[in-house]
Amino acid sequence: MAKRKKNQPEEQKAETRKQTRVRMRSQERNRKLMLIVGSALLVALILVTIGIVNETVIRPRSVLASVEGRPIVTRDFWERTWLRQSELQSQLQQLQIFSTQFGEQGQSIFASQIAQLNATLSSPLSLGTQVINQMIDEKIVQIRAEELGISVSDEEVDESLRDEVAAGQNALTVPQATATAEAAVAATATAELFTPTPELPAVITETVELTETLEITDSAVITEPATVVETAEVPTPEPPTILTDELYQEGLATLEDNLQEIAGVSLAEYREIVRVQLLTDKLREQIGEELVPGTEEQVNTRHILITVDETATLAPTEEITGTEGITDTAAITGTALVTDPVTGFYLPPSGGLSDADALALAQQLRERILAGEEFATLAGEYSQDPGSGANGGNLDWVGRGAFVSEFEDVAFSSPVGEVSEPVRSQFGYHLIEVLERDENRPKDEGQLQQERAQAFQQWLQEQSLELNIERPENLPAALPSGL
Repeated sequence: MAKRKKNQPEEQKAETRKQTRVRMRSQERNRKLMLIVGSALLVALILVTIGIVNETVIRPRSVLASVEGRPIVTRDFWERTWLRQSELQSQLQQLQIFSTQFGEQGQSIFASQIAQLNATLSSPLSLGTQVINQMIDEKIVQIRAEELGISVSDEEVDESLRDEVAAGQNALTVPQATATAEAAVAATATAELFTPTPELPAVITETVELTETLEITDSAVITEPATVVETAEVPTPEPPTILTDELYQEGLATLEDNLQEIAGVSLAEYREIVRVQLLTDKLREQIGEELVPGTEEQVNTRHILITVDETATLAPTEEITGTEGITDTAAITGTALVTDPVTGFYLPPSGGLSDADALALAQQLRERILAGEEFATLAGEYSQDPGSGANGGNLDWVGRGAFVSEFEDVAFSSPVGEVSEPVRSQFGYHLIEVLERDENRPKDEGQLQQERAQAFQQWLQEQSLELNIERPENLPAALPSGL
């Protein structure tokens, strides 16, 4: 019987029908599984694609808010939020530097501002709310500026960008350098006109040894030579850097890179942001001038204040004789008046008086002024107003609203040069003298700018009530991711 060779393959057996059915079922199952997996992967890919398209195309272009149909696009809101965050961070760093430089005093001065900035930066919703409100205000500004014919030219935008680039490079633009030079010339001319120039001794430039013996007292003499040190020359300050076109282009390129890195903002987009800022400044100035006049009725007054201690009460009195023979009628309780034995006038009180004592002192001071004594002298001695007492009671020029109503009514109705009867306010009793009155005196520039800024903000709020404004329904969901 012949043996089968080891390397000879076995004859393949024919597949049974059962095996065929099992194989076909397995293939069908694998095909369905692959179909399901493929479908799931396709769905996932579609969802991812939709998400990417939504986040990069649809959502950024969606309308977040609108003013009279003028849209505020989500992408613009994201960019402005990143920019605002960067601005606040820079402000915070600067305030922290100032706070450190000024020590404890600086910490108390800047503490509230630093705390407010930290609170805004730590709350994305607060930051986003601030930004969307500003963008809505800007749309209002654009609408009303168009109605009033106010616009900003490209040249004005260029000038503003030049100023910004110059500040970033510690340089001056040509107009700024010209204005600085003119101001310096004017200041020098003014100083020469009003300040006498004394003759100065010749500058000692050599070392001189003094070898004479100078007697100081009977028992002390100087025997060592004294040396006069050569006078050091004051260094001439370096002239400011002028922003040339080359420096401007370099700075502009740096600005563009920073904008792109911080918020993905192009230079063209930033120009439009600057344009709206300039437009707001113009509209603020015009509306402020219309709503707040530059002059007002003002009075130049001075006063003597005698404070009242509400806890001090008059009690039965008794005569008190001091060690120097001074006799006075003094209250047993409260702070009583003390009379000068020579003149018979009340002496300046050391604290708050009872209402009756304060009134009595004020009446006596008025009688002394009418008798010819100097108002300023008595104010310096008796007035308990720490701000004006040392200055003769002078309050300088002020308009309505600066004083409490009781004081103001008298100050704006009394004839010039007359001393009022004692006037009671929450602070005590006042003697008021109007030195001058001007119906149309120019306001202080700082006060005027503050009043006009407040009036403009109030005007903006009124405009927001008149216009059709659609605000975000869900601002937290609209915030940029990673804020």
